[in-house]
Formats: sequence, structure tokens, C-alpha cells
Amino acid sequence: MRERIHTTTKFALRMKTNLEVVDDGYKWKKYGKKKVKSSPYPRNYFKCSTVGCNVKKRIERDMKDSSYVITTYDGVHNH
Repeated sequence: MRERIHTTTKFALRMKTNLEVVDDGYKWKKYGKKKVKSSPYPRNYFKCSTVGCNVKKRIERDMKDSSYVITTYDGVHNH
């Protein structure tokens, strides 16, 4: 029997900005939006638009200080 080991790279950035989406040099396709219980700001979901790249990112406003945006990346770009 083989065991599957899932190794993913996940990291988050917290930036002070008035923009909703900060340009990081990659092209993204928005695939979802969700209301967050504890925050008046929605959470937005994106995936990399390059074929074969499985990186996703999540963007939300910090609920303690709305001048900050928290961007969480899941995966590593292969291009």
C-alpha cells in the first residue's frame, strides 16, 4: 500500500493598501466570493489562469484594521 504525502506551500501576506487586488505579476481568474461571518468584507478566491498551474489565492480585508489586505497563496507557480 502506498501512502500519499501532500506537500503544499502556503503563505500569507498582509499589506496596507486601499486597493482590493494588488498586482503580483501573474494573471488570475476570479472563481468565487464568500461572505465571512466575523467580517463585513467578503473573501475573494482566484486561481492562476496559466494552463497547468494549480496555484490559488485568497484575498480578504483584515477585520481588525480594514486598511490592510491579507493575501493567502496556496501552491507554487510552475511557469
